[in-house]
Amino acid sequence: MLGVVIFFSLQFYKTKESFAKLFVSGKPLILGIFGGTFGIVGTILGLSYKGAIINYRDMGVIIASLYGGLPAALLSSSIASTHRFLLGGPSGLACAIGTLSAGIFSSFFRKQFERSKNKVVFGCLLSAISELVHLFVAYLIITPRSLAADIVSNALFPMVITNAFGAALILALTIYTEDAVRATTSQVFKVTLGTVEEGIKFVEDPKPDNLVKFAQKISHVLNVDKVLISLDRDSQVGEDYSMTRVCIPLKSKDGTIGNLIVINSAELQKEQVLMIREIAKFIEIIALAAKAVKEAILAREAQMRDFMSKLGPHFLFNTLASIRYLVATDEDKATEMIDELSQLLRYYFEKKGPFVALEEEMSMIEYYLSIMKLRFGESLNYEIDVPENLKQYLIPPMILQPIVENAIEHGEKDGTIAVRIKAKQKDQYLSIRISDEGRGMKPGSKKGVGMMLVETRLKNVYSNKARIEYKNKNGLTVTISIPMEESYDKSSCLGR
Repeated sequence: MLGVVIFFSLQFYKTKESFAKLFVSGKPLILGIFGGTFGIVGTILGLSYKGAIINYRDMGVIIASLYGGLPAALLSSSIASTHRFLLGGPSGLACAIGTLSAGIFSSFFRKQFERSKNKVVFGCLLSAISELVHLFVAYLIITPRSLAADIVSNALFPMVITNAFGAALILALTIYTEDAVRATTSQVFKVTLGTVEEGIKFVEDPKPDNLVKFAQKISHVLNVDKVLISLDRDSQVGEDYSMTRVCIPLKSKDGTIGNLIVINSAELQKEQVLMIREIAKFIEIIALAAKAVKEAILAREAQMRDFMSKLGPHFLFNTLASIRYLVATDEDKATEMIDELSQLLRYYFEKKGPFVALEEEMSMIEYYLSIMKLRFGESLNYEIDVPENLKQYLIPPMILQPIVENAIEHGEKDGTIAVRIKAKQKDQYLSIRISDEGRGMKPGSKKGVGMMLVETRLKNVYSNKARIEYKNKNGLTVTISIPMEESYDKSSCLGR
């Protein structure tokens, strides 16, 4: 009867979790109280026979002893024995001492029980032996001997069987509960880890697609139809849902930063609402972290662009010197160079955003090469090949100019300079190759300031998703590979 009550109680997760913790913790005090209380119940529900009680008192004491050792055995058996002694009768003292003996005897086998591959069978056999010890002690103490023999002979079978199989049942329930809680905990851990991973992806790359994936993961955790995360404080849900809706503002110390909206066809349970509120706090942390990462990226990019602007005067002084020379020798070329320089300077000073279309960047490069062509004359030749379908992809502004400048400066061979620029799609990457026919890069040689700048900017903007490769073959070929993601403009992803 008691086993049935325990079984149905364990169908609830909280009860199951508490029951598992009771035994896994191995705390002697808690186990001792549990075993003693169980023993009292076993005595109360027992059957009277000639002043003795045929019971399953030892069951709880033995279980407590196996999980909590000698301290739990002494406490549980003392509680159960004291209760039995106070009930009196010709076997009161004998049964009390017998229960104490059974608990102490069982505790000696705790280590073997822990190492056992089949704890249920081990516990069942040990309970049977412990009950025989109990009855043997009782036989020695109960007087007269004829009464002792009568009580023990009639109690032997039912008490051994009841306590042995009862202990096996409790152990089976305990192991089942431990496994169930362990499986649930593992599942919760996997789900939590998956949610955190999606959150980290959004922090590392705060674009709308990653925010949607993060919201989808949360909807699985909550077991609801849909979750929407808006990081726009004035956002509204455009769709008309005739369903349960919970909208929780996401806040920071500066005020509301967005909303968490949960939509479900069924009524939300109280536990789900509590989880939603806790998850909202987690999303606030993720959103603030993403904002901090974005601001750090933009700050680094601004720093790099400021550093890049320091490269401009060197080029500008050389160009002005060339114009000064051409004014005296070739006015038409001087005028053409001034026009090209004005277009280039307009690009330099007007482009404030973090990204530009490849077509626009290539136009700037062509202005730059035209100026260089006017300076170097027929000794400089260049080719630019950009397929029409790639021209609208976004790249950081002026990311190519330092590489082209490097090709012109170090690409001379036999009095001529040849620069080739080719863009193509390779898998999911935009590949831009800039090559010259110069002496190439010596092994172990240090890269110039311009090339270091390009590498740093690529890492700042794309983390480890972009690549830059150097190859020496009939000159130096520098290849930049940028992920072809249309929504890579991070300025539009947060706080828009």
